[in-house]
Amino acid sequence: MIDLLGTFGIDKALAVQRAHLYGFHNDYVVDSAQKYPDRLRSLCMLDALAPNVEETVKYWVGERGSVGIRLTEPKKGADSSWFASTQARRAWAAVTDLGGSVRLHFYRWNRLAALEALQDVVTEFPDTPVILDHFSNIVGEGPGPDYGVDEALLKFVDSPNVFLLYSMINLGKLKALELPSAPVVERVVRSFGADRVMWGSDIAQSKGDYKDMVQLAKDSVSTLSAEDQRKVLHTTAERVYFS
Repeated sequence: MIDLLGTFGIDKALAVQRAHLYGFHNDYVVDSAQKYPDRLRSLCMLDALAPNVEETVKYWVGERGSVGIRLTEPKKGADSSWFASTQARRAWAAVTDLGGSVRLHFYRWNRLAALEALQDVVTEFPDTPVILDHFSNIVGEGPGPDYGVDEALLKFVDSPNVFLLYSMINLGKLKALELPSAPVVERVVRSFGADRVMWGSDIAQSKGDYKDMVQLAKDSVSTLSAEDQRKVLHTTAERVYFS
């Protein structure tokens, strides 16, 4: 991975745990980030409903150096308690105390209910960076001018701690349908600003060569100003994860 970053001129990257395959054993991503502190940061995954979640957060974020936690539903059809319940908010409080962030992965089948539940959580933790994976899984292949950017997502425009990340999950779907990605990214940036939008490759989970992923990312910001292109591809993620 370090060699790939150098080959394509990428200074820094975030190594993200994938719990559905590897569970909550975050050692590999954490150890990798500690080995290359100038190039990598790690993001761990955990069960926010676990009885000892505060100690788990303190271990991975406070002791092992993860920049925050990433949460996703434990099984299809689960309600939003996995991130929004009183029990789960213990994890939010613990990561907030340590200056970390929370990243949330919603699916198309649960995003509306999850976004609704998130509103109260964001209000409770206004200083905690909240990153929504894959643009919250909007239907980016939907018709313009909104390309899936709906009222459920736009409710967070005035929540400055909410950031939107997109990846090959989004770009790959558009490519398969032979649809341009730039209008989708431009639409999100128009509402949220480039300061709150970032790209991540999703390498090792999404299929494809890293070279192609990087090119798709560059294509996706082609209609933005040079300043906004740099924010989306570089500085927003750097500010959230490396500052």
